[in-house]
Amino acid sequence: MKKTLILTLMIAVLFVLSGATSFSADEVTPAGAPPVFAPGQSAPAQTAAVGTAAASGAPAAPQQPSVFGMLPFMLVMFGAMYFLMIRPQQKRMKEHQSLISGLKNGDEVVTSAGIIGTIAGMSEKVVTLEVSKNVQLKVLKSQVNQVVKGPIKDIQTNA
Repeated sequence: MKKTLILTLMIAVLFVLSGATSFSADEVTPAGAPPVFAPGQSAPAQTAAVGTAAASGAPAAPQQPSVFGMLPFMLVMFGAMYFLMIRPQQKRMKEHQSLISGLKNGDEVVTSAGIIGTIAGMSEKVVTLEVSKNVQLKVLKSQVNQVVKGPIKDIQTNA
């Protein structure tokens, strides 16, 4: 929710900074669109009116934005996505890799499936967890989610 609000505010600020004045589709006519005439006005009268408006110093129709005009907007959007999505994910991945590399026999761990056990053995990709006396499970090392600090006796039930 917080990230969405920040992103929405950034888009609004960029919209204002880009010089846009309205969201209205009436102001922009697509290139190649047929001219629109006012009721009761013929085509030559309108072109004459446009010609006199241009000669009198009236502002011209807005031009299409160039690629270079949109470049700062795209760069800011990429920066926002990097800091809101990519960077936190990389940080979590780095923390998980350090957790996995620091595993040793005897550590009490919780897997991503919620299995609680003590590491009884390890290989390069597989961890053997002892979940109860003489009950061992083999799980992927990457599925170990956290190392439990302190005893986990209060979590286990008498089975």
